[in-house]
Amino acid sequence: MMAMNKKYFILILLFIPVFLSAQEIITGLSTNPTIGEYIKNHKANGIEKTGKSVYKTLPFIDDFSGSGIFPDSSLWTNKNVFINSNYPYLPPTVGVATFDALNDTGALYTDANAYGFVADSLTSQPIRLDSVFGSSPASLKIKDSIYFSFLYQPQGIGNAPEKDDSLVLEFYAPLLGKWKRVWASEGTTLAAFHSKFGVWFKQVMIPIKDSTTYFHKDFRFRFYNYASLTNNSQPTWAGNVDQWHIDYVFLGKGRNKADSVYKDIAFVQPAPSFLKNYYAMPWKQFLVNPSAELKDNISMTISNLDTVTYNMSYKYDIFDASGSILHTYNGGSFNIEPYVTMGYQTYQPHAQPPVDYTFPSSTTDSALFVITHTVKEGILGDSRRSNDTVSFNQKFYNYYAYDDGSPEAGYGLTPAHAKLAYRFKLNQSDTIRAVRMFFNQTYNNSSQRYFNLMIWADDNQKPGTVLYKVKSLKPQYEDSINKFYNYKLDTVLVLSGTFYIGWEQLDDSNLNLGYDRNSNAQANILFNTAGNWLTSGYTGALMIRPVFGNVLPPVASISNNEGDAYHFVVYPNPVNSDILKIKSIEMSELSDVSTVIYNIYGRKVFNAPFSTEINVSGFTAGVYFIQLTLNNKTLGIPRKFMIIK
Repeated sequence: MMAMNKKYFILILLFIPVFLSAQEIITGLSTNPTIGEYIKNHKANGIEKTGKSVYKTLPFIDDFSGSGIFPDSSLWTNKNVFINSNYPYLPPTVGVATFDALNDTGALYTDANAYGFVADSLTSQPIRLDSVFGSSPASLKIKDSIYFSFLYQPQGIGNAPEKDDSLVLEFYAPLLGKWKRVWASEGTTLAAFHSKFGVWFKQVMIPIKDSTTYFHKDFRFRFYNYASLTNNSQPTWAGNVDQWHIDYVFLGKGRNKADSVYKDIAFVQPAPSFLKNYYAMPWKQFLVNPSAELKDNISMTISNLDTVTYNMSYKYDIFDASGSILHTYNGGSFNIEPYVTMGYQTYQPHAQPPVDYTFPSSTTDSALFVITHTVKEGILGDSRRSNDTVSFNQKFYNYYAYDDGSPEAGYGLTPAHAKLAYRFKLNQSDTIRAVRMFFNQTYNNSSQRYFNLMIWADDNQKPGTVLYKVKSLKPQYEDSINKFYNYKLDTVLVLSGTFYIGWEQLDDSNLNLGYDRNSNAQANILFNTAGNWLTSGYTGALMIRPVFGNVLPPVASISNNEGDAYHFVVYPNPVNSDILKIKSIEMSELSDVSTVIYNIYGRKVFNAPFSTEINVSGFTAGVYFIQLTLNNKTLGIPRKFMIIK
């Protein structure tokens, strides 16, 4: 999706209410699945940590462009906010800190209510405002002109905070042992915010002149937000609300109120897929006609945060799964005009680089390529190198996907017996093995309602003959293999050309399917609530993925409802060494257990008595599933791991 196209379709979305004409429903999320998965994996490996107190000296700066979904623990003492590139709208640099109504486990706060509560917070490490350090240490003074600055945005592409909601900034007075409020903003929509200020992200500059109160070694600052749940009588509509985003937090000396620019060249958005029609697709389907599936050009938006023009260079490199470089596109050197002149409002994107590479053909079932984009600039003093590189994993596995794997909202239909259909097109006939769906978890599991899974043939660009139907299924939630649940087909069904997958729901409740607002598959989303098929009124992508190819491994049909009595984890994941390790809390009970490994297409590639270490040096790079068995019966939920050499 080109950057400017994204701007237009999100702007349309900003003016649409939570539901549209009692047919299509768009809601917030009641959980953050990305955080939930991260917590689960890291706690299982025994490496979940909280920030320790570490004294910082000036300057303090964070633009949230580093890796990870939690704040940098060397700068921040807590991890309630979500570091991401999915929720903001046109940020200064890639990555922001998002405040909402979800805690650091990705769930709604236990005291969440419709009347207002303190939700997320972000607290700095203690900062030495008593002294300036260097070759000649000295006490900080008012004449050192210390300023605190940051940029903020309400809503983004998420839910707008109401007027009674707010984002708050406080400074800590060490000698008093008290926090003092120094700034706050009431809630508003992004459209109203932009209309008022003329910018998408507004910069705040605060001088720190009270040396008696703040110039001490234990100075800190913190942000937090007040949120309130939507007071709605429909529990299946309940979701995450009141989002704020902050970027480029900077505390330094020798500044002034006009010091609102930075010597920094940065990427603004995540790296895109090279595919024209999909975010990901099966390898065998791609190889039928690669040139028809690849984009001619991609859009890489780059920002110059200074007020002067700089010369820079751009390139992208393509690596295979083993880490070997396959191709380099050199965009050469060119001048990039200033992105900001006292306001973050215009972009200077790099000319769209071509997709000038055809991925090599192979007889493998799947393929993975890593595409890394890099900018280099001749700026003296550019200290933010983490925003100079972005990467994308171009996956060719066994499924089609329009979505990027991250839900920013929920999608549903009403009334009862409404039908949803999602259009896909095969390049050659293939056997569909499963329909993979991601359903958002809702408050008190209120969306646990029945639906009929459907597959239709094409009838002049709308669903026609019903090819497959299974009755009375319920939304199933993420397992430990991935965030999607596989509804495995119980019959062999060969499809060709255009087809549709979706559902018929049995009541008027919102099933709350994951909805990706950063991708655009609107033209392929159809719904039928009154006897006629209509194209969706929203711009986004449903998180439904058809799975094709060989018979799926046994793990595909395992449900969370079967429990995880024998919980185990595999690490490192991805593994780029010879040894894959297994850790389980039931090690003493595994004497008669076997370890079985399947490739992504269900072929058994390893079977041996259980061991805490497996030598995978002979395995090819790719995705695998590992399962523990006892007398041919599975123990617990299988795990997915990736080998990158």
